[in-house]
Amino acid sequence: MLDYDEEAERYDASRGGEPRAGAAADAVLALLPDTTRDLLDVACGTGIVTRRFAARPGLRVTGVDLAPAMTRRAAARLPGAVVR
Repeated sequence: MLDYDEEAERYDASRGGEPRAGAAADAVLALLPDTTRDLLDVACGTGIVTRRFAARPGLRVTGVDLAPAMTRRAAARLPGAVVR
């Protein structure tokens, strides 16, 4: 089983980095109705995708993750919007 606390530092790069994060966020955002105002990103990991959700005007985003190291990285990207 993958230890996400151990992997947090290199996780983004090992999963395609910014290009993959952009594609993933675009795909999810395309599924949301225009009236969506709140989004909960469960298992947000490092927040690399989550921060792109938060850039959509009018969308309030909360990220949640179980791994402390992932949560710390996500919280640095989205201060006040990530919980463990």
